[in-house]
Amino acid sequence: MIIKRYFSEDIFKKIKYDFTFLIKLILQSGFEYDLQIRDNYFNLYYKGNSIGKISFSPKTSLYKITIHYKFIDQKIKERFKPQEGNYLTFILPSKQLHPLFSHQNLISMAHRVKKTYFQEEIIFEQMIMTDNVNREDFIIIDRQIIDKTAKTKMDLLAIVRKDKTDYQFCVIEVKLGNNPELKGEVIHQLKGYTDRIKQNFEAYRDCYEINFRQKQELGLFDKNLRVKITSGVLGVVVILGYSGLAEKSIQKMKEKEPSIRILHLKNIIDLSKSK
Repeated sequence: MIIKRYFSEDIFKKIKYDFTFLIKLILQSGFEYDLQIRDNYFNLYYKGNSIGKISFSPKTSLYKITIHYKFIDQKIKERFKPQEGNYLTFILPSKQLHPLFSHQNLISMAHRVKKTYFQEEIIFEQMIMTDNVNREDFIIIDRQIIDKTAKTKMDLLAIVRKDKTDYQFCVIEVKLGNNPELKGEVIHQLKGYTDRIKQNFEAYRDCYEINFRQKQELGLFDKNLRVKITSGVLGVVVILGYSGLAEKSIQKMKEKEPSIRILHLKNIIDLSKSK
């Protein structure tokens, strides 16, 4: 299988039942917290950085949760007694999920994530995601996407409405205006990603139609929305700020590849638009 970013049905039923509290918290946070489905497990993110990996074993009826030791304070370790290592491993029954991921504990983990990892482009990526929720025409469906054909990751993957229930994929590469990759490397990155989906379109379509349905059932997407993914793949480089450097890079990119789609978001202050 080229790509699998969804749960098997038996595991999905368990996840859906046991993590209702976490879905509510994600929605209340305005998607500062984020859940992304992988191959029978999910990653919990905070502001674009993965807090942990959560999987369920039908054989043992227990959850395996791995979280970097830097994100866990001593009180949590003492209470839940994880297996030690760079990544702490918690083996827990479902009744202990809410205590581990309590609001207080998540605040603690999030604080430690911010102290440990701060990358401007990850913050930018997160802003794009949170500013585009609850849309029907443009739906960001996944982040940090990789399949079995390559090791490099797409930043964001969206589906864009073509007509009524028909949508097509759109790969989004996120760059700050001062990123040296804008001098040309991003062109090859984007083309590689769009070609990857085109060459494996049926696998991607089947994967993300299930992914979308499961997120709908979890409550992360509008339950009334109907999505059918059809052929065609768009690609766009979204650039933020650093206008002086960015404009030069954009001009060079257009000279090398006139067809490349570029969206440059600028932090220009226009007081006439203030409220």
